[in-house]
Amino acid sequence: MSRSDVRLQRAWALLLSGAALYLPANVMPVMTMTLPGHHDALTVWGGVIEFYEVGLWPGSVVIFLASMVVPLFKLLSVGWLLWMDGSPHYRVQRTKLFRVVETIGTWSMVDIFLLSVLVAVGQLGAFASVQAEPGALFFAAVMVCTIAASLNYDIRRIWREEAS
Repeated sequence: MSRSDVRLQRAWALLLSGAALYLPANVMPVMTMTLPGHHDALTVWGGVIEFYEVGLWPGSVVIFLASMVVPLFKLLSVGWLLWMDGSPHYRVQRTKLFRVVETIGTWSMVDIFLLSVLVAVGQLGAFASVQAEPGALFFAAVMVCTIAASLNYDIRRIWREEAS
C-alpha cells in the first residue's frame, strides 16, 4: 500500500469521525449563559436564536455560518472529494473545491474563539456569566477532524492518471 493510499484511508477515518461528532456538537449545549433570573444551557442553534433576540444579530449570523454551515459544508465537500478519488470527472471543480475548503479551514475555529472570549469576558459575578459546555468540545473535535482530513488528502490524486 502506497503512502498516498494510507493518507487517503486516514482522511476517510477523520472525515467519518467528524461526521459522527457533528450531531452531538449540535445537539449538546455549547455554553450556559446566566443572567439575573435567567439561566440557559444553549446549543449552537439556541445560541443563534439567543444572540438574535438580544439584538446581536451580527454575532448570530457569525455563529450560524461558522458553527452550522461551514462544518457541514466541509464534511460534504471533503466527503465528495474522497468519494470521487480516482475518477477523471470534475477535476477542475474538485481542485477549486479543495482550495475553498483549505481557505475556510483557516477560519474554522472562529466560533470556538468567540466562545472562549465570551467565557473570559462574560464573568460579571452576580450580573452575568458564561460557561463552556461539552458541546463545545464536540464541536472543536469536528473542526479538528475536518481540518486534518483535508490536510491528509493529497490534491495530486485528483490529477493522477490511473495505471492501466
